[in-house]
Amino acid sequence: MAVSNHFSRGRFFTLIEMLVVIAIISILASMVLPAFHKAHGQARRVSCTSNLKQLCTAFLLYSHDYRHRLPPYAKDLYVHGGLNWAWYMLPYYGDTGVLSCPESPQEAPEATRTSCHLYDGNYGWNYDGTQGNRGSLTAHITQPSAGYLVFDSGDPCVIYGANNWANLMEELDLDWRSRAEGANRHFGQVNVVFVDGHVETRELYDFLAAPCTSDAAPWYIEWVGNVLERGIVPYPDRD
Repeated sequence: MAVSNHFSRGRFFTLIEMLVVIAIISILASMVLPAFHKAHGQARRVSCTSNLKQLCTAFLLYSHDYRHRLPPYAKDLYVHGGLNWAWYMLPYYGDTGVLSCPESPQEAPEATRTSCHLYDGNYGWNYDGTQGNRGSLTAHITQPSAGYLVFDSGDPCVIYGANNWANLMEELDLDWRSRAEGANRHFGQVNVVFVDGHVETRELYDFLAAPCTSDAAPWYIEWVGNVLERGIVPYPDRD
C-alpha cells in the first residue's frame, strides 16, 4: 500500500505547484503577447503601405491615359449621384480591397455607381489636387516629393462621419475637429504616399501643424496664383 500511495502522489501536481505554473505562464504571456501584437501591427502597416503604393501607381496610370491629368474628385457629384475618383480609377487598381486599410475595421464593398458614397474605403487623397470636374495636370506638380497624394483617412469627405468612405482632403478647420484628415491608426501614426510614389509614416501633428492658409501645409493649394513653393499647383483653366 505504501508503494501504491507513493506512485499515486507522484502522478499529480500539488495545488501550490499548479499555481506556480499558472503564474509563470501568465508572466510569459504578458511578455510575449505585446510583442506578438506589435508584430501583427507592423505587418498591417506594411500591407497598408503596399495599398498606398498601388493607389499611387493607379493615379499615375490614369494620368498617362488622360492627357497627364490626375482624376477629378468627383464628376457632376449632385447630378449623376456621384462618380468619385475611386470609381474612375477602378480599371487601374481592380480590386477594391486596396481601398481598405488592414488596420481599420471597415472594408470597401463591391463597386457601385448608385451614389457619391462609392466605396467604404479607409484612404483619402489630396482634395486640393482637383478643381471642379477636372484633376490637376501632373506637369503642375512642382515638388512631387513634398505633396501628399493618398493617406490614411480619418474623415470620409470632410463633412460626414469618420471612416465611412474614401475621402478627399481640403483645407483643415482646426475649430471643427471632425475634419481632421489623417487617421493615426498605425501605432499613433499616419501612412502617406507622396506624389513621387515614396511612402512615409507621419505624426498626426503633421496634418495639424501648418495653418490651412499656408503653403507650408503639404495638402494646401492656393487657387489664385501660378506656382507654389511646394506640393501640387493648380492647373490653368484651359488645356
